[in-house]
Amino acid sequence: MKRDINLLDELLRSSRPPTAKWTLFAVVGVGLLAPVLIWGIQVRAASRLDPQIVELKTVRDRLALDAALAREAAQARESDRTRHAAGAVRSTGIPWSEALRELSLRVPAGVWLTQFEQIAGAGDPDRVTVRIQGDAASQGGVAELLANLETSRHFTEPQLQYSQHQSGPAGRVGFEIQCVVPRASFGTPPTAGRPL
Repeated sequence: MKRDINLLDELLRSSRPPTAKWTLFAVVGVGLLAPVLIWGIQVRAASRLDPQIVELKTVRDRLALDAALAREAAQARESDRTRHAAGAVRSTGIPWSEALRELSLRVPAGVWLTQFEQIAGAGDPDRVTVRIQGDAASQGGVAELLANLETSRHFTEPQLQYSQHQSGPAGRVGFEIQCVVPRASFGTPPTAGRPL
């Protein structure tokens, strides 16, 4: 049996207004309207970005075309330069394969050639001046190469332009030698005193 009676609970229940149907509809409406509103905002933002995206794609395509044209122009220039260099080599009338073979036999151990080129503007058409650059393990290697070129059949008048220690851990010696390659040296057989 109950000892207390709580009349307040019944009074509170009866004084509480019933949940309005409009409130329920409002909550459901906001729940449905919020995704539609978010979707609308995104569509609006996308419509503002579309012209910018189209413009950026146009710029990208134009840059890709420019890059392709630049590559083609560079390849054409390289091809022209190669043809010009080949023509210049042929116009000297010197069989460079034979000259380079002899040079390779003259290079001592510890010496590495990095550049071999004809010096433009030499006055005598029967003599071609060349520049030989490279690295050596020591000054002695440069001196030995210079001595070997002095006894060469195809490389005459070797002159040391510079020889200096390079910075770095290897401590190599960079050098440049200029020589003359006479055309006449390829038409006569080697002499006994000048071995290949």
